Amino acid sequence: MNRRGFCKSMLAFASIAAVPACETLKRKYYASAFNTFGNKHFIAKLDENGNIVTQVEIPYRGHDIAQVPKDKNRVFAFARRPGNMIFDIDFSNGTLRQTIKSQEGRHFYGHGVFSSDGNRLFTPENDFENQQGKIVVRDVATLNIITEYSSGGIGPHQCAFLSDGITLVIANGGIGTHPDTPRKKLNLESMKPNLTYLNTKTGQIINQFHASNNQLSIRHLAVSKNDKVVIGMQYQGEKNQRVPLIYTQYGSSQLKACDVDQNTWQKMQQYTASVCIDSALNIAAVSAPRGDLVSYWDLNTDKFIGLYKNRDCAGVALADDGFLLSNGKGVIKRIAALSQKPIKQQVTSGIKWDNHMLALV
Repeated sequence: MNRRGFCKSMLAFASIAAVPACETLKRKYYASAFNTFGNKHFIAKLDENGNIVTQVEIPYRGHDIAQVPKDKNRVFAFARRPGNMIFDIDFSNGTLRQTIKSQEGRHFYGHGVFSSDGNRLFTPENDFENQQGKIVVRDVATLNIITEYSSGGIGPHQCAFLSDGITLVIANGGIGTHPDTPRKKLNLESMKPNLTYLNTKTGQIINQFHASNNQLSIRHLAVSKNDKVVIGMQYQGEKNQRVPLIYTQYGSSQLKACDVDQNTWQKMQQYTASVCIDSALNIAAVSAPRGDLVSYWDLNTDKFIGLYKNRDCAGVALADDGFLLSNGKGVIKRIAALSQKPIKQQVTSGIKWDNHMLALV
């Protein structure tokens, strides 16, 4: 039996605590932004047990991180929205190589992705004077802007490539903002979030899918090896409303809400953050920081598996024996994918991990 078949058969047995036989530990290192209680900001390289191996100070708060394909010791860290900086970091010597600034009239959304050949960097950006979302393409060697495309909406947040290396899927959150009032949402009644597929060779929009509720902001996503997209939402409506927050989308099908009872949606407090997929087990993990929990989903059925309580939870990354979770209390935990039971925990006092974590290749 191959690995996928074995892992799927194990999924049928809910009593199994963990499945170490499904993986051998290959993901040795991770990267994440963190902040100190003294308001200093860092990008850290961690081992699989949550120990900080290298840390590099940056001038502003970081958010997500992307690894440079042609230099595995080098990562780009993106400033948190509405930041206008990308930090080019070398983990081999613990240095900040350079800082890349957005062009005038733009800011980043805290995310970006490299092309599979490592030659181009794609960043979702806000053309805030015109209230338009852009995908800006830079040459990695020179960091000069090559071109830019419409993101297909307002507020492009996270994006990822499909397996073809050409099609970019974009989470257009729909929320209009301006850096003069950075946390103010300017268009809550008229917002139109969507999931957009962009051909990065031509700049043409291939397809778009809209949320069933126009106040469901599409913010974070992950793509499985078979190109199924898992989407984490943030609801901008009335505080007492319970709405589905996690959706999937595949091929030409419309957005589909994952299946769980209303009480579980309520526990998430209308807010999700980091999305991570184990494609071998076909399981997704999604953090909900306001609800202090990480939820787990069977992507064969789009149904709820379980949840793990994790106070002020933040990033989620794939580990070889489950998922690695971080939180705002300086805690890193390895959690078994099937049983949601802790395997390992490490606490670094005095720091707050940011909302995303990357498994380094």
